[in-house]
Amino acid sequence: MTDFSEGDVVRLNSGGPKMTVLQTKSGEQIKCQWFDRNGKIQTGDFGVIMVSKFITREYTAPESD
Repeated sequence: MTDFSEGDVVRLNSGGPKMTVLQTKSGEQIKCQWFDRNGKIQTGDFGVIMVSKFITREYTAPESD
């Protein structure tokens, strides 16, 4: 079983674009979709050990005195 769900945003551990999980497959594979450099949508299958969830950090502006 994977820790990924449909709609999660992930990125390859080696880098690259953010991808959206479309489907979890067989517990060890996920199907993802992303936009390439030319804006064309791509789809591919990846082993779950190849990706990590993409976590955004909230920006907090410093308080001014």
